[in-house]
Amino acid sequence: MLGTNGSVIVLTLLTVFLATYHCQVCPAGDPPDYRAENLLKAGTGLVERKHYLEAFDHLEEARDVMEKAEHTNTPLYADIMFGLAEAKIKARLHQGFPAHYVKIALEEVQLANKLRERLSGVMPQRLAEGYFLEGYIQKTFFMRYEAAAQIFARAVSVDPGLMAAKRELSELVSDEKQK
Repeated sequence: MLGTNGSVIVLTLLTVFLATYHCQVCPAGDPPDYRAENLLKAGTGLVERKHYLEAFDHLEEARDVMEKAEHTNTPLYADIMFGLAEAKIKARLHQGFPAHYVKIALEEVQLANKLRERLSGVMPQRLAEGYFLEGYIQKTFFMRYEAAAQIFARAVSVDPGLMAAKRELSELVSDEKQK
């Protein structure tokens, strides 16, 4: 039979064991990454449901968690930056969010693309989707057609199956020939 002190010691040891065990079995292997990944998933889900302000909160918190842990040179950080950019563009298109979101989104997707270019093991489709979003922003919001065509061409060269990039590139090349 344990006395009060014995119960406290057992509970303390059990708490320490469970906390240590949880950290060892986290899917990302690191609690900040695990938390950021969950925030990214939640934010992405909110974007799909068009709850943009809430999505921004989750995605920005995920970014902040990664920056605080100094994990800014990882595929997860690139995914978070891409998610932020995509959310801002969708918010601008579907709910008329302020235009300054577009400039910020362009900077975020460019950061994500540069990071994905440097990292090994990034799937070509992920890099191509980033290039597509960057090209889309350049074309649609800044009307930088030549820059957009170059970026769409890069997307197609990375992932030849990305039909949206092929379509946009074809449209830009066709428009250029008509001039």
